Amino acid sequence: MNPGKVRTAHRRLGISIACFLFVQAIAGMLMSLGRLVSVEMSPPYNLVYFIHAAWDPLGNIYRVVLGLATAIQGVLGIVIFRSLSRLKKKRNVSFPSANQTYALKKEIPMSTLSFAAAIRPLFRSFDIESMKPAGIDLSSYEDVKKKAQSIYARLSAKEMPCDGPWSADSIQKFKEWMDGGMKP
Repeated sequence: MNPGKVRTAHRRLGISIACFLFVQAIAGMLMSLGRLVSVEMSPPYNLVYFIHAAWDPLGNIYRVVLGLATAIQGVLGIVIFRSLSRLKKKRNVSFPSANQTYALKKEIPMSTLSFAAAIRPLFRSFDIESMKPAGIDLSSYEDVKKKAQSIYARLSAKEMPCDGPWSADSIQKFKEWMDGGMKP
């Protein structure tokens, strides 16, 4: 089961249940107020009573559907909790404390990073043309592999490219490619 779809279904079902319960609470409050001020036989009170309590057999169906939706909501919550627990065990990730921020990093295994698929697309035509006079062909796997350490140093120092630095994610991807054996 796709965890994103489970969370979306859980959230949508929770919002629907909350809306139903809100209507039930308002209707119950109005009925109580009606009894307190002794308007139990007035048409508005009868309408609220009909909506809240006297839907026979529709009221029973409504309550059964609400109960089933609540049960499904609970099951989806358990599925989400278990998937988070498995994720924690699998990645050995600790969940944040209340004063920490937490962002789940989308990781690509190092073995899948290749120059052609992951690194070459990071270099724009402008970058390639700008570096050719310096003797570096950024479109060439061999050139980038030979000069990877110096390229990485310049990227990290925000000296490259000349019109603005790469994002931290792009620099990290370049580093992971280097650490993963610089596959073509």
